Amino acid sequence: MGRRSGPILALLVLLAAGQFACRIPSLPSPSPAEPTETRPPVVGKYDMRFGISHGLYPDIRRGEEAIYAMTRELDELGMIWLRHPGNGIAWHEIQPTRDTWDFRKLDAVFNNNEHPWIIPTYGMVGTPYPFNADFSREYMESLGGREEILQHIIANTLDMTNPQQRAEAEVFVKTLVDRYKDRISFWEIGGNEGLPTEGRFDIVTNTYTWIKETQPDARVLVTAICGDDDGSFYRNLEAFDSLLARGMGDYFDIANFHYYGRIEGDFEERLEQRFDEYRAILDKYGLRKPIWVTETSTSSYEQSVLSGPGSEQIQARHVVMRLVIFAAQGAQKVFWYDYGELSIDDKFYGCNLFDSAQGPKPAYHTYRLAVDKLGYYRTVETLRSGDVRLYRFTTHPNEPIFVAWSSSPQTIDLSEYLQAGDVLVTHIVEDSRAQPQTEIAETTHVPISPSPVFVECAGT
Repeated sequence: MGRRSGPILALLVLLAAGQFACRIPSLPSPSPAEPTETRPPVVGKYDMRFGISHGLYPDIRRGEEAIYAMTRELDELGMIWLRHPGNGIAWHEIQPTRDTWDFRKLDAVFNNNEHPWIIPTYGMVGTPYPFNADFSREYMESLGGREEILQHIIANTLDMTNPQQRAEAEVFVKTLVDRYKDRISFWEIGGNEGLPTEGRFDIVTNTYTWIKETQPDARVLVTAICGDDDGSFYRNLEAFDSLLARGMGDYFDIANFHYYGRIEGDFEERLEQRFDEYRAILDKYGLRKPIWVTETSTSSYEQSVLSGPGSEQIQARHVVMRLVIFAAQGAQKVFWYDYGELSIDDKFYGCNLFDSAQGPKPAYHTYRLAVDKLGYYRTVETLRSGDVRLYRFTTHPNEPIFVAWSSSPQTIDLSEYLQAGDVLVTHIVEDSRAQPQTEIAETTHVPISPSPVFVECAGT
């Protein structure tokens, strides 16, 4: 998969000739709620705003070259954040017996890999103690579906009140962090069953302490809210509240949560509301921590049990909507879930960007476009909401990019924000074409529709 080329040659010629110069009007002073700090013009890999969770790397039994090929494939999306490389990295896989360690998967993943990473300390799902139950692939598959596997993990959750389990957990965490502390700076405690599991407070506080003892400058996340629907969200929010009341806020550096939700009705408003409800719990305890949305996505399936009625077109649109809305609400990082199928029969409800049978979906190309346009944005603000959505991003070095969509086709006037005769409009990819379509439009008549567009100065 080669990188996408720039705008068409004729457009480049016009831009080079300075045909479409524009200026930014003076902006009012920011309100107290808006960030006012300045950032250096040079960006590093940790400044990237977007990432992908899971569905990334194949089984190590396919060989190291398959791992390296996956890294090259992911490089095509830019230096995005990556979270959880796939199977082979859970405690029971790294340490299948007390005397056996297997780091082959993580060693291969991190070899010649420059992406910023979040690595879950115990694995993606929960914090199972590996030496009291069978966690082999064969046994787990024999249990049935996701719910049965999840209940098996919860039933065998690490018990920090057991001295032996606690001591063995400490050895595992410190061994893992010490091995990769020169490569990994961001570690995550917990996994996809969320926080209600018994003993969660002791797991978080102890694990955080062990990570910091081994790598003092590490940044630690705790998966506060998981689940596919609003019922799961609110159950986990209540658990999060109760744990913060016990003082858990001192034992993580970055607050993170997952939100999917149904896409019918007031979808955009619900994304905003769920973020604000999560932030309100942090505010309740005076916690001023960065918030990352480490999982969000929409299915491309026509009848999805996760998202509701979907399509590849809707999925592509929601890539931009989810990234932009959460960013505008205050999320420091936003991660799409996931990249590719976990297996040929498990594509996480069709949320994957890349399909092994058909190749990149429209959502893949749109995600890459969003990274190209907004990946290192400095600031973002919501200019309009409701039937017309309009957001202004500033990028390095202080260039404005607008993202807009509406409930029905229409035109909007951006002359309030840009003093220019014309602007460059870039459409997302939502069909079989891999390349985004571009057009030049008058600043006073920018075409928008339910399909998001990126709008920027057409030249200098």
